[in-house]
Amino acid sequence: MASRAVRYLIFSVAGVLVVAGLTTIGLWSWHAKVFQAPGPHSNDVFVVVEPGDGHATIRWHLKRAGVITELFHYNLAKFLAGDNYLPKAGEYLIPAGASLAVTLELIHQGKSHQRRLTIIEGMTVAQIIGLLNDVSTLTGEIKTTPDEGSLLPETYFFTYGTSRQALLDRMQQKREMELIEAWLDRSANLPLKTPQEAVILASIVELETADSADRREVAGIFINRLRAGMRLQSDPTVLYGVDGDTSRSIRKSDLKRRTAWNTYVIKGLPQTAICNPSRASIEAVLQPEKTKNMYFVSDGEGGLLFSKTLDAHNKNVRLFRKRQAAAAQ
Repeated sequence: MASRAVRYLIFSVAGVLVVAGLTTIGLWSWHAKVFQAPGPHSNDVFVVVEPGDGHATIRWHLKRAGVITELFHYNLAKFLAGDNYLPKAGEYLIPAGASLAVTLELIHQGKSHQRRLTIIEGMTVAQIIGLLNDVSTLTGEIKTTPDEGSLLPETYFFTYGTSRQALLDRMQQKREMELIEAWLDRSANLPLKTPQEAVILASIVELETADSADRREVAGIFINRLRAGMRLQSDPTVLYGVDGDTSRSIRKSDLKRRTAWNTYVIKGLPQTAICNPSRASIEAVLQPEKTKNMYFVSDGEGGLLFSKTLDAHNKNVRLFRKRQAAAAQ
């Protein structure tokens, strides 16, 4: 009886070992063929893990995206990973053909995809808010409308679910830091009393110059006019005060409208900035070209014509109009 029991025990243990061995071999085989093998998806795909998503939800996201073909693949992968896999909320760009191992590692490390948004130089606050509202991967409403000129045009990176207000706040903070630095490096004896006045003038320079090479010269001319007590006579300020559309052609009736921005009517700077200027325009205003020129006008070919006297300026204006007429034919 004793020997029979021993034999039974031996066979039982052997059976368990065989089963365990076969299971181990099977798992390792699956590990190599599925877990580490290239994924079935032939294109890059996005997978979003929301806060609170459980494993059942995540595996469905992966299956819908084509990263796995069977739901149990995720379960086995999670089992093998153990404590080395703790999913984090985020938006993940899963490269084409990425293995299940690579996919789980991305989600475990929380390497959320970095999106980008470019704010173009010279955009108004209203235009920037409209742009943010159109970005579906941002969330929430903008609670506070910032002052014109308080946002820095630049390329900003953000992740899925970032709030619109948070991104707007970053734009304001970046502009503030850049402005302080530029103000500290300003030229001496400028007719600008505060950093805000520099922003207002920079916003005008931004919309008056298509070529960045002309910024400091244009800034120097406006500085000369401020020193001389002349009106700035900037077309973009007129349009901003009328309807905010600084891109349209100006009309004679616009020039006569008295607004807080019409520099053909008021002396000195407008009430506020008329757009959000770039750092380059802010620097141009605070370190302007030392020039004797007092006037400038478009050359009709993308550049500017500069002059010291009104007579020379009027000749340049006639040349510009002649080129405009020729181009219209």
